[in-house]
Amino acid sequence: MVESYTATIQWSGDAALGTVLLAAASRPGCSAKLTESDGVAELKIVVEDSSIQSLRDRVDELMVALSDIEESRQ
Repeated sequence: MVESYTATIQWSGDAALGTVLLAAASRPGCSAKLTESDGVAELKIVVEDSSIQSLRDRVDELMVALSDIEESRQ
């Protein structure tokens, strides 16, 4: 049996920022979906890997990218 690890990141906020974050989450090992309801965008990112250390590395890289985007828009 092959082991698989996942981490889910959820965000909600401005639709324009959500679109930029969605583009940043479009990378290997990640699947992302952006939905909008009542003027609020919701982004769900699922990160998967076969190694827990590799998963952690992927999540760390993604969080740095998302944080950089958020900080640059303030």
